[in-house]
Amino acid sequence: MGPDQHPREPGRRGPAPNRLTPRRTRTAVATLLVVVAVTGLVGCGTSGRTLRDPIPGATAPPRKTSSTTSSAVLQAVPQGLSIASSAWTAGGEIPLGYTCDGQNVSPPLSITGAPEGTVELVLLVTDEDAPGFRHWVVAGIPPGATFVEGQIPAGAVEAPNSSRSTAWSGPCPPAGETHHYDFTVYALSVPSGLGFASSTDDVDSALGQAISTAAMTGTYQRA
Repeated sequence: MGPDQHPREPGRRGPAPNRLTPRRTRTAVATLLVVVAVTGLVGCGTSGRTLRDPIPGATAPPRKTSSTTSSAVLQAVPQGLSIASSAWTAGGEIPLGYTCDGQNVSPPLSITGAPEGTVELVLLVTDEDAPGFRHWVVAGIPPGATFVEGQIPAGAVEAPNSSRSTAWSGPCPPAGETHHYDFTVYALSVPSGLGFASSTDDVDSALGQAISTAAMTGTYQRA
């Protein structure tokens, strides 16, 4: 045995194991803890996708509303005062039976949507192609009333028209001319006081107090 050789310990074979020093052990443990912490943040805090900055000026998309909510809102919107006839569509031709060339009876009309506070409705039918000519004036109409063909609602009263008649005077324009007739309804919050002896000025004064109006047009041309 040489001077630099040492006797091998009894029971041991091969080279001695590589043991970590205390300093290297602490370094390895610290590195492992950092890896575990980073992995936990990635797994729990995000979905793994990269977040992008929002586009300048972009806004969040509008929230969808259910069809039930939309229908409820639409149904809650008031329609307002309106007048219509089952005899013709608005802007259409007035049937012959309601003119001077036919039976000359008053047309069927329905009035809906009178505003709150309405105590009386007044109907005025005028020829817009013969300015100032009034074919029909009906006052004292109850809100929501319906005009049956040839009649006025119960409680209503007719005032003089331009022919000095307290009745319906149907369209009767010159031959070959198409005239436009406005059926205008006025909602009043106070009684009009109009009647069979009222003047044109009385009618105009009462209509000037209207809180709401609505109109429908019909046309007629004589052969």
